[in-house]
Amino acid sequence: MTYRSLFAAAALLAPLSLAACGSTPKHAEMVSTPQGGARPPEGPAVDRTKCNDKDKHVITADTNQDQKPDVWKYFQNVDSGGQKTEILTCKQVDLNWDGKVDVVYYYDDKGSQVTMDEADLDFDGKFDLSTYYVGGKKVRQELAMNFARRVDIWKFFEDEKLVRIESDTNGDGKVDRWEYYEGGKLDRIGYDTTGSGKVDRWDRAPENEEGGGEASAPAPAAPAATTPPAAGAAAPAAGKAATGPAASTSPPSPTAPSAAAAPAAKTTAPAVGNTPAAPKTAAAVPNTPPAAKKN
Repeated sequence: MTYRSLFAAAALLAPLSLAACGSTPKHAEMVSTPQGGARPPEGPAVDRTKCNDKDKHVITADTNQDQKPDVWKYFQNVDSGGQKTEILTCKQVDLNWDGKVDVVYYYDDKGSQVTMDEADLDFDGKFDLSTYYVGGKKVRQELAMNFARRVDIWKFFEDEKLVRIESDTNGDGKVDRWEYYEGGKLDRIGYDTTGSGKVDRWDRAPENEEGGGEASAPAPAAPAATTPPAAGAAAPAAGKAATGPAASTSPPSPTAPSAAAAPAAKTTAPAVGNTPAAPKTAAAVPNTPPAAKKN
Protein backbone atom coordinates (compact mmCIF):
# COMPACT_ATOMS: atom_id res chain seq x y z
CA MET A 1 0.00 0.00 0.00
CA THR A 2 1.41 3.40 -0.95
CA TYR A 3 1.65 6.50 1.21
CA ARG A 4 -1.13 8.15 -0.79
CA SER A 5 -3.47 5.16 -0.38
CA LEU A 6 -2.73 4.99 3.33
CA PHE A 7 -3.86 8.53 3.86
CA ALA A 8 -6.81 8.12 1.56
CA ALA A 9 -7.96 5.20 3.68
CA ALA A 10 -7.41 7.20 6.85
CA ALA A 11 -9.53 10.04 5.49
CA LEU A 12 -12.42 7.65 5.02
CA LEU A 13 -12.36 6.82 8.68
CA ALA A 14 -13.06 10.36 9.86
CA PRO A 15 -16.85 10.44 9.37
CA LEU A 16 -17.45 7.06 11.01
CA SER A 17 -19.38 6.98 14.28
CA LEU A 18 -17.27 6.89 17.42
CA ALA A 19 -17.59 4.46 20.29
CA ALA A 20 -16.79 4.89 23.97
CA CYS A 21 -13.26 4.95 25.36
CA GLY A 22 -11.27 1.80 24.68
CA SER A 23 -7.83 0.32 25.13
CA THR A 24 -4.75 2.35 24.26
CA PRO A 25 -3.25 1.15 20.94
CA LYS A 26 0.20 -0.25 20.42
CA HIS A 27 2.55 2.36 19.05
CA ALA A 28 4.90 1.88 16.13
CA GLU A 29 8.54 2.53 16.95
CA MET A 30 10.26 5.70 15.82
CA VAL A 31 13.08 5.39 13.33
CA SER A 32 16.31 7.18 14.22
CA THR A 33 17.91 10.10 12.43
CA PRO A 34 21.59 10.14 11.38
CA GLN A 35 24.15 11.61 13.73
CA GLY A 36 26.94 13.92 12.64
CA GLY A 37 28.11 14.74 9.16
CA ALA A 38 26.12 16.77 6.65
CA ARG A 39 22.51 16.46 7.70
CA PRO A 40 19.50 18.72 7.21
CA PRO A 41 18.05 20.69 10.12
CA GLU A 42 15.42 19.09 12.30
CA GLY A 43 11.79 19.44 11.30
CA PRO A 44 9.31 21.66 13.17
CA ALA A 45 9.04 20.74 16.84
CA VAL A 46 6.18 18.34 17.63
CA ASP A 47 4.82 17.65 21.11
CA ARG A 48 4.53 13.87 21.17
CA THR A 49 2.76 13.92 24.52
CA LYS A 50 -0.33 14.95 22.59
CA CYS A 51 -0.80 11.25 21.83
CA ASN A 52 -0.42 10.31 25.50
CA ASP A 53 -3.70 9.32 27.12
CA LYS A 54 -2.81 10.98 30.45
CA ASP A 55 -5.35 13.71 31.33
CA LYS A 56 -7.07 13.23 27.99
CA HIS A 57 -10.47 12.07 26.85
CA VAL A 58 -9.97 9.20 24.42
CA ILE A 59 -12.74 8.30 21.96
CA THR A 60 -12.43 5.20 19.81
CA ALA A 61 -14.13 3.77 16.76
CA ASP A 62 -14.52 0.20 15.49
CA THR A 63 -14.59 0.48 11.72
CA ASN A 64 -14.65 -3.21 10.81
CA GLN A 65 -17.12 -4.31 13.50
CA ASP A 66 -14.76 -6.85 15.11
CA GLN A 67 -15.39 -5.49 18.60
CA LYS A 68 -11.89 -3.99 18.71
CA PRO A 69 -11.07 -0.28 18.30
CA ASP A 70 -9.01 0.78 15.29
CA VAL A 71 -9.32 4.58 15.52
CA TRP A 72 -8.30 6.59 18.58
CA LYS A 73 -8.94 10.32 19.05
CA TYR A 74 -7.35 12.19 21.94
CA PHE A 75 -9.05 15.29 23.37
CA GLN A 76 -7.73 17.63 26.03
CA ASN A 77 -9.54 20.22 28.14
CA VAL A 78 -8.16 23.73 27.69
CA ASP A 79 -9.17 27.11 29.03
CA SER A 80 -10.36 29.33 26.20
CA GLY A 81 -11.57 32.78 27.25
CA GLY A 82 -12.51 31.59 30.72
CA GLN A 83 -14.41 28.61 29.37
CA LYS A 84 -13.34 24.97 29.37
CA THR A 85 -13.37 23.34 25.97
CA GLU A 86 -12.04 20.13 24.44
CA ILE A 87 -9.63 20.24 21.53
CA LEU A 88 -8.33 17.39 19.40
CA THR A 89 -4.64 16.78 20.06
CA CYS A 90 -3.96 13.48 18.29
CA LYS A 91 -5.57 10.84 16.07
CA GLN A 92 -4.24 7.34 15.54
CA VAL A 93 -5.46 4.80 12.99
CA ASP A 94 -4.94 1.05 12.61
CA LEU A 95 -5.44 0.65 8.87
CA ASN A 96 -5.04 -3.13 8.58
CA TRP A 97 -6.80 -4.04 11.85
CA ASP A 98 -3.85 -5.87 13.40
CA GLY A 99 -3.99 -3.96 16.68
CA LYS A 100 -1.05 -1.68 15.80
CA VAL A 101 -1.15 1.99 14.88
CA ASP A 102 -0.18 2.64 11.26
CA VAL A 103 -0.86 6.38 10.96
CA VAL A 104 -0.62 9.12 13.61
CA TYR A 105 -1.74 12.74 13.24
CA TYR A 106 -0.50 15.45 15.62
CA TYR A 107 -2.61 18.62 15.83
CA ASP A 108 -1.77 22.21 16.71
CA ASP A 109 -2.76 23.88 19.97
CA LYS A 110 -6.13 24.82 18.53
CA GLY A 111 -6.89 21.29 17.33
CA SER A 112 -7.65 22.56 13.84
CA GLN A 113 -4.56 21.75 11.73
CA VAL A 114 -2.16 18.82 11.52
CA THR A 115 1.42 19.77 12.39
CA MET A 116 2.96 16.35 11.71
CA ASP A 117 1.87 12.89 10.67
CA GLU A 118 3.69 9.58 10.67
CA ALA A 119 2.98 6.45 8.65
CA ASP A 120 4.11 2.83 8.77
CA LEU A 121 4.07 2.15 5.03
CA ASP A 122 4.93 -1.56 5.12
CA PHE A 123 3.08 -2.48 8.36
CA ASP A 124 6.23 -3.74 10.07
CA GLY A 125 5.61 -1.83 13.31
CA LYS A 126 8.02 1.01 12.48
CA PHE A 127 7.21 4.41 11.03
CA ASP A 128 8.82 4.88 7.61
CA LEU A 129 7.57 8.36 6.76
CA SER A 130 7.15 11.58 8.74
CA THR A 131 5.59 14.68 7.19
CA TYR A 132 5.77 18.15 8.76
CA TYR A 133 3.36 21.01 8.16
CA VAL A 134 3.48 24.75 8.81
CA GLY A 135 0.21 26.66 8.54
CA GLY A 136 -1.41 23.55 7.09
CA LYS A 137 1.13 23.30 4.25
CA LYS A 138 3.62 20.48 3.81
CA VAL A 139 7.19 21.72 4.28
CA ARG A 140 9.29 18.61 4.89
CA GLN A 141 9.30 14.82 4.72
CA GLU A 142 11.64 12.24 6.25
CA LEU A 143 11.78 8.69 4.90
CA ALA A 144 13.57 5.59 6.13
CA MET A 145 14.04 3.38 3.07
CA ASN A 146 16.93 1.21 4.32
CA PHE A 147 17.11 -1.91 6.46
CA ALA A 148 18.92 0.01 9.22
CA ARG A 149 15.61 1.72 10.08
CA ARG A 150 17.32 5.09 9.89
CA VAL A 151 16.13 8.19 8.06
CA ASP A 152 18.04 8.42 4.79
CA ILE A 153 15.90 10.69 2.58
CA TRP A 154 14.75 14.25 3.30
CA LYS A 155 12.36 16.13 1.04
CA PHE A 156 11.80 19.89 1.25
CA PHE A 157 8.79 21.80 -0.07
CA GLU A 158 7.88 25.43 -0.70
CA ASP A 159 4.19 26.18 -1.21
CA GLU A 160 3.87 22.37 -1.19
CA LYS A 161 6.10 22.11 -4.28
CA LEU A 162 9.18 19.90 -4.11
CA VAL A 163 12.36 22.02 -4.21
CA ARG A 164 15.09 19.75 -2.82
CA ILE A 165 15.85 16.14 -1.87
CA GLU A 166 18.81 15.21 0.32
CA SER A 167 19.87 11.57 0.56
CA ASP A 168 22.26 9.30 2.43
CA THR A 169 22.98 6.81 -0.34
CA ASN A 170 25.69 4.70 1.34
CA GLY A 171 24.11 4.31 4.77
CA ASP A 172 26.86 6.05 6.74
CA GLY A 173 24.47 8.56 8.33
CA LYS A 174 25.65 11.51 6.21
CA VAL A 175 23.97 13.31 3.34
CA ASP A 176 25.94 12.69 0.14
CA ARG A 177 23.48 13.53 -2.62
CA TRP A 178 21.50 16.72 -3.24
CA GLU A 179 18.77 17.07 -5.86
CA TYR A 180 17.43 20.53 -6.73
CA TYR A 181 14.12 21.10 -8.49
CA GLU A 182 12.94 24.08 -10.52
CA GLY A 183 9.26 24.35 -11.37
CA GLY A 184 8.68 20.81 -10.16
CA LYS A 185 11.37 19.35 -12.48
CA LEU A 186 14.80 18.07 -11.55
CA ASP A 187 17.38 20.73 -12.44
CA ARG A 188 20.74 19.55 -11.03
CA ILE A 189 22.29 16.93 -8.76
CA GLY A 190 25.24 17.38 -6.44
CA TYR A 191 27.41 14.56 -5.04
CA ASP A 192 29.81 14.25 -2.13
CA THR A 193 32.24 11.56 -3.32
CA THR A 194 34.88 12.14 -0.62
CA GLY A 195 32.82 12.11 2.57
CA SER A 196 33.60 15.77 3.30
CA GLY A 197 29.95 16.75 3.65
CA LYS A 198 30.20 19.11 0.66
CA VAL A 199 29.36 18.80 -3.02
CA ASP A 200 32.42 18.02 -5.15
CA ARG A 201 30.69 16.97 -8.37
CA TRP A 202 27.61 18.26 -10.18
CA ASP A 203 25.38 16.78 -12.85
CA ARG A 204 22.88 18.78 -14.85
CA ALA A 205 19.53 17.16 -15.47
CA PRO A 206 18.87 16.28 -19.14
CA GLU A 207 16.86 18.94 -20.89
CA ASN A 208 13.29 18.01 -21.70
CA GLU A 209 13.11 18.21 -25.47
CA GLU A 210 9.83 18.21 -27.30
CA GLY A 211 9.43 15.03 -29.26
CA GLY A 212 11.90 13.12 -27.07
CA GLY A 213 14.94 11.61 -28.79
CA GLU A 214 13.50 12.21 -32.26
CA ALA A 215 13.92 15.98 -32.03
CA SER A 216 17.15 15.95 -34.07
CA ALA A 217 15.92 13.53 -36.75
CA PRO A 218 14.81 15.04 -40.08
CA ALA A 219 11.07 15.45 -40.38
CA PRO A 220 9.36 13.32 -43.03
CA ALA A 221 8.73 15.17 -46.27
CA ALA A 222 5.17 16.19 -47.03
CA PRO A 223 3.43 14.43 -49.94
CA ALA A 224 4.42 15.99 -53.25
CA ALA A 225 1.86 18.41 -54.68
CA THR A 226 0.47 17.52 -58.08
CA THR A 227 -0.73 19.81 -60.86
CA PRO A 228 -4.27 19.36 -62.21
CA PRO A 229 -4.50 17.18 -65.36
CA ALA A 230 -4.90 18.77 -68.75
CA ALA A 231 -8.37 19.24 -70.15
CA GLY A 232 -9.86 16.00 -71.44
CA ALA A 233 -7.41 13.85 -69.56
CA ALA A 234 -8.71 10.85 -67.71
CA ALA A 235 -8.88 11.26 -63.95
CA PRO A 236 -6.88 8.78 -61.83
CA ALA A 237 -8.81 6.07 -60.05
CA ALA A 238 -10.13 7.06 -56.60
CA GLY A 239 -7.78 6.24 -53.73
CA LYS A 240 -4.83 5.47 -56.10
CA ALA A 241 -1.80 7.54 -57.00
CA ALA A 242 -1.58 8.95 -60.52
CA THR A 243 0.35 6.74 -62.93
CA GLY A 244 1.48 9.53 -65.23
CA PRO A 245 4.76 11.45 -65.02
CA ALA A 246 5.38 12.93 -61.59
CA ALA A 247 4.04 16.48 -61.47
CA SER A 248 5.96 17.54 -58.39
CA THR A 249 7.80 20.82 -58.75
CA SER A 250 10.67 19.64 -56.49
CA PRO A 251 12.64 16.41 -56.24
CA PRO A 252 11.21 13.89 -53.76
CA SER A 253 12.69 13.77 -50.28
CA PRO A 254 15.26 10.99 -49.75
CA THR A 255 13.69 10.15 -46.41
CA ALA A 256 10.12 9.95 -47.64
CA PRO A 257 9.77 9.17 -51.39
CA SER A 258 6.53 10.40 -52.85
CA ALA A 259 4.06 7.84 -54.14
CA ALA A 260 3.82 9.86 -57.36
CA ALA A 261 7.51 9.32 -58.04
CA ALA A 262 7.23 5.53 -58.30
CA PRO A 263 8.13 4.13 -61.75
CA ALA A 264 5.02 3.86 -63.87
CA ALA A 265 6.30 0.60 -65.41
CA LYS A 266 5.21 -1.27 -62.27
CA THR A 267 1.61 -0.09 -62.59
CA THR A 268 -0.70 -2.70 -64.07
CA ALA A 269 -4.13 -1.25 -63.29
CA PRO A 270 -6.15 -0.19 -66.38
CA ALA A 271 -6.76 3.48 -66.99
CA VAL A 272 -10.19 4.96 -66.34
CA GLY A 273 -12.67 5.14 -69.21
CA ASN A 274 -11.84 4.08 -72.74
CA THR A 275 -8.15 4.97 -72.54
CA PRO A 276 -6.19 1.80 -73.27
CA ALA A 277 -4.00 0.38 -70.48
CA ALA A 278 -0.39 1.43 -70.55
CA PRO A 279 2.06 -1.13 -71.90
CA LYS A 280 4.10 -2.76 -69.15
CA THR A 281 7.29 -1.43 -70.74
CA ALA A 282 6.09 2.13 -71.19
CA ALA A 283 7.82 4.71 -69.04
CA ALA A 284 4.63 6.70 -68.42
CA VAL A 285 1.02 7.15 -69.51
CA PRO A 286 0.43 10.51 -71.23
CA ASN A 287 -2.27 12.68 -69.81
CA THR A 288 -3.47 13.89 -73.28
CA PRO A 289 -4.72 11.96 -76.29
CA PRO A 290 -2.24 11.34 -79.14
CA ALA A 291 -2.03 13.82 -81.95
CA ALA A 292 -3.92 13.08 -85.21
CA LYS A 293 -1.93 11.44 -88.05
CA LYS A 294 -0.94 13.60 -91.00
CA ASN A 295 -2.15 12.54 -94.49
